[in-house]
Amino acid sequence: MIAIAMRAGFTRPVAALIAALALFAAACGAAAGRCPECDRHECLNMTFSIHMKDGRTVRTCCPRCGLRFIRADRAGVDSLTVKDFATAASLDATAAFYVEGSDVSPCTMTRPNSPKDERGCCLSPVYDRCLPSLVGFASKTRAEAFAREHGGTVKLFVELDRPTL
Repeated sequence: MIAIAMRAGFTRPVAALIAALALFAAACGAAAGRCPECDRHECLNMTFSIHMKDGRTVRTCCPRCGLRFIRADRAGVDSLTVKDFATAASLDATAAFYVEGSDVSPCTMTRPNSPKDERGCCLSPVYDRCLPSLVGFASKTRAEAFAREHGGTVKLFVELDRPTL
């Protein structure tokens, strides 16, 4: 996608921004509900689900909020699923590959007074409970390709800052 934008005459940074926005729009094409941790709308390709022993399922907007929820109620957790960011397919969250800290952070908000560049884009993120972003993938290859394109580090579930289940 970056190559297409560059052929259209955009500089690499602008082309990368266009590609990130297109990926974000595709991933968040349909809102599922509101996150119990941050009260934001869920993006279908970011949803993290906590399946409780009592039969309830708690859906959060992203893996980061899911990990925060588990910290507060880990005794009742039975299993975890995450959506593959590329396909929206559900997968075992403990077997997924995650990209932590990429420039794709669909959950985050900015303050009205955030510093902006001449185009009005935020120059620096502010504290947000969904940061650093966590994006889940079924494939290590796809996670590595995403990290090359958007930054961040590929991690396994056991490497994430999370409570012990």
